[in-house]
Amino acid sequence: MKKKAASVVLAGAMALSLAVGCTPVFAGETEAAATGGATLNPNTKNAEELTLWHYFDAAADAKAIIDFANEYNELQDKVYINPTYVARQELMNQYTIGAVSGELPDIGMVDSPDMESYISLGVFEDVTKQLGDWEDLDKFFPGPLSSCKDADGKIYGLPQNSNCLTLAANMDALKEAGIDKLPTSLDEFKEDVEKTTNSDKSQFGFAMCAISTEEGTFQLLPWIVATHDGTKTSLTNLTDEKAAIGLDVLGGFVKNGQMSPECVNWTQADAYNQFCAGKAAFAEIGTWHLASIDNDVNGAFEYQITTLPTGDEGTSSSTIGGENFGVCTGCKDVDEAVNFLKWFMSKDSEERWAVQSGKLATRSDAVPVYTYQEDNFKIFQKQMDTALARGPHDQWPTISEQIYTAAQKVFLNGDSAADALKAANDVIAPILESDPLPEQ
Repeated sequence: MKKKAASVVLAGAMALSLAVGCTPVFAGETEAAATGGATLNPNTKNAEELTLWHYFDAAADAKAIIDFANEYNELQDKVYINPTYVARQELMNQYTIGAVSGELPDIGMVDSPDMESYISLGVFEDVTKQLGDWEDLDKFFPGPLSSCKDADGKIYGLPQNSNCLTLAANMDALKEAGIDKLPTSLDEFKEDVEKTTNSDKSQFGFAMCAISTEEGTFQLLPWIVATHDGTKTSLTNLTDEKAAIGLDVLGGFVKNGQMSPECVNWTQADAYNQFCAGKAAFAEIGTWHLASIDNDVNGAFEYQITTLPTGDEGTSSSTIGGENFGVCTGCKDVDEAVNFLKWFMSKDSEERWAVQSGKLATRSDAVPVYTYQEDNFKIFQKQMDTALARGPHDQWPTISEQIYTAAQKVFLNGDSAADALKAANDVIAPILESDPLPEQ
């Protein structure tokens, strides 16, 4: 109860600081909120409207959420699902404000590691009664499903998709630099990034997202939690000198002009676009990019995808991503919102969504039949074996902030990776001592 009370107090303080000027950015008001050409059909049945907030900004995802809402609205006449895009950071702010004001959507999307934190703030409704006895519940992979629960095992939503990160390589740029194979170690990758940096072509060796949000942490973690000299580093001891190796390499890329300092402002979409435009020889990309990369590269160069070379020869690390959908506190019709989630995360829907949006399913019985990029999806599936889950932990946003802040100190201020991670560890260590992360 003390933790819950503290969370509510924190929500109030944060809400006051965020309330001024915080208006959701709705689809149609920003280019980033593209709907992929899809249009939401009108509510011709006069069904009760349930609002659904999401931050899907990739074209495939943005189209899919509209398509699925249209399908469900046609299947039944009790509720009308109205998906609304809200920019990611703004959505997180709105949840914090809504925890105090009560102004929340009926259904909300959240990044999987953040859900427990928002559960503790009171953003999501306990739907254990509606989902606890659902026969499909045991079909979900334990990791993604655990991120939808609180410390007592109560359920607040369902996991909708999973993904991870790999390395994309411009094979034309590698060939021009005299490189005939993809890197399989951090040392080899470091050399390849240096060789492929070409200022005459305005081509950096590497592009990644290091923005000061969860997206930045998502892409930074594989380089911090990696295997060096046969030992895998951990978030539980960021003062270990091996934890600084990868971040030190990334900082060297920025310092030596091999990675743009703008990476601290880039979203994952921005870094990916740099690669597709031929402005980076390598880029850290996500599973979802497979749905559009052929169109985005548009034949300008040959590309290949491989596991992230983050440490010792033949080792790799990545980060598990994915979104959850929960029923928000104050939902107009909790039972019908849960019915939608059951349909949305059914075996059939999971399989179809994974193919349409370039994601991985969260159910063990869902077997997506990818009709494109089959070999590259296998690489992502392989990468999942070495991917780190973020949390679940109700203090994950604080932990995450320390990770991306450490990286920005290195990239922008020239701090040593060891010093930056020590400062991060000073905040993270006490949190994990009192409430450890789940074993992985």
